Amino acid sequence: MTGRPRSAEADRAILAAAMHLLARHGYQSMRMADVAAEAGVGKPTLYRRYPNKPELVAAAILALTASPQADHEPDLPMVTSAALLFLLRSAAAALATPGGMIILGSLLAQEQRDPDLIAAFRTRVFEPRHAVVRAVLSRGIAVGDVDPTTPLDVVVDVLFGSLLARAVLGEAVTDEWLADVVGLALRGSAPAAPAVPTAGLPPAASARVLRS
Repeated sequence: MTGRPRSAEADRAILAAAMHLLARHGYQSMRMADVAAEAGVGKPTLYRRYPNKPELVAAAILALTASPQADHEPDLPMVTSAALLFLLRSAAAALATPGGMIILGSLLAQEQRDPDLIAAFRTRVFEPRHAVVRAVLSRGIAVGDVDPTTPLDVVVDVLFGSLLARAVLGEAVTDEWLADVVGLALRGSAPAAPAVPTAGLPPAASARVLRS
């Protein structure tokens, strides 16, 4: 006997339907009733989970862009550069999904009309992912990979902003390019080399130390 999907199956169906309709029609034209119909669930089932469209869309994108948590994800590398590359690769894959840029553009275009949407999107999608990257950078400070004075939010913006710029330009995101972005960000935030003491050395010896 077949019937409407329930529980986890219903959740997956709802989120998949939301992403499909969002990519096809954009946020403004997407209707909750259409999501329920495509997912094969009743509207009460949909609204029990997501009371409004901003919450539904944020949840759908959150599921699509699921990323590791720095404090307990076993797959997240301990080396700072490797961890940042892992996270940037994950974000790039989410942005490259079919309709990814269309969805993002559609959401950003709604900021003036529907500030609650952007607030939910930033709170549930962007902020947790930025927090993971900041946690990795903080861990890098603790092990000496990152200078303690580094403005971590700026590094986060450089990493994620590079992906958006690449997408807008329509250029491919390769592993080599991602590694270059991470390398550039880490070189800019690397601890300064310790000063070499030269006091008391003869002038010629001091010059040799400074050149080495």
